Amino acid sequence: MRAARAIALAALLAAPTVRAQGAVTLIAGGDVVIHRRVAASAAAHGDAGGYAWVLDPLRDELPAAALAFANLETPLTERFRRPANGTPPLLGADPSLAAGLAAAGFDLVSVANNHALDQTAAGLAETLAALAAAGLSAAGGGPSPADAERPAVLVRDGVRVALVAFTDRVNAGPGSRGASVALSPDGARVVAALRAARAVADVVALSIHWSRDFTYAPTAAQRRLARRWIDAGADVILGTGPHVLQPVERLASPRGEAVVAWSLGNLVSNQGFRHVPDDRSAPRADPERCPFARDGALLRVTLARRPGGLRVPTLEAVPLWTQNDHDTVRAMPLRAAPEPLRSARRAAIAAALGPAVTLVD
Repeated sequence: MRAARAIALAALLAAPTVRAQGAVTLIAGGDVVIHRRVAASAAAHGDAGGYAWVLDPLRDELPAAALAFANLETPLTERFRRPANGTPPLLGADPSLAAGLAAAGFDLVSVANNHALDQTAAGLAETLAALAAAGLSAAGGGPSPADAERPAVLVRDGVRVALVAFTDRVNAGPGSRGASVALSPDGARVVAALRAARAVADVVALSIHWSRDFTYAPTAAQRRLARRWIDAGADVILGTGPHVLQPVERLASPRGEAVVAWSLGNLVSNQGFRHVPDDRSAPRADPERCPFARDGALLRVTLARRPGGLRVPTLEAVPLWTQNDHDTVRAMPLRAAPEPLRSARRAAIAAALGPAVTLVD
């Protein structure tokens, strides 16, 4: 099956680019970080689907007509290094997480992030195999550096969407042969990858893992990089890495409009597990008490190709919250959270994403 998929993708990339009219909706979530407590929650609910149960509350928000993305910040194996909490943690998860992501409605993921090699390069190879077996497309990793930098290309309603994925750092060395991660510390390699993707796609998205934990705004250097990447071909930039939400902005593009989500925060993790509602003293950089690490969003970006250029008629977000109670860690729409937490976190998410985004419940 994987061989047939590879042949089909090769044929797609070799075909002449069709500048399709029409529209496509991209739904983007943040970091999937399987800390030990998240893994324990999946195991405790194994009879209900395990990781599929952890992610099931998101399923109604991810329709098949859209393309749904997340940053997979955990290798899908535990065979090479023992997962452990720490600073930074050493991550690894059961390969069944891939099926859980697919069951929730995700279509493609980035594996380019600082935890990509936590289970060595061989673990990254196993991760890519597990994703392919679950029917998920992946960008940011591959058998060689060139493969890792190639886009994942999917088609919706005749519109070709290419995802390029990079990280600016990794935590652990490879430790073995197996696969490469798309690594660009200064962002220079991203430009060539975007230009290549531009040649085979109607819409190009870039997943970039950058910045540092609990940073709440982009830097001037990031803004310069984003401008360079939009000029090179990116229509949507999906930032991950800080584990908290940052603003989403519309920017001018040589093709019309572009969208930059500076940080999409966490989709699910164990961060903020000690948060107490109404605790106004919680430090914004405390990984245990900070509520912003449990805030999330599914960003909905509709990109429409028109004779006058690319337009973004819809820029919305479904606010999310990570439930974290005893043996239950679960991603869910914020509307399912109790009051007064729901109102407080909605206001926080709206402020974090900024005025360009309309929140939908």
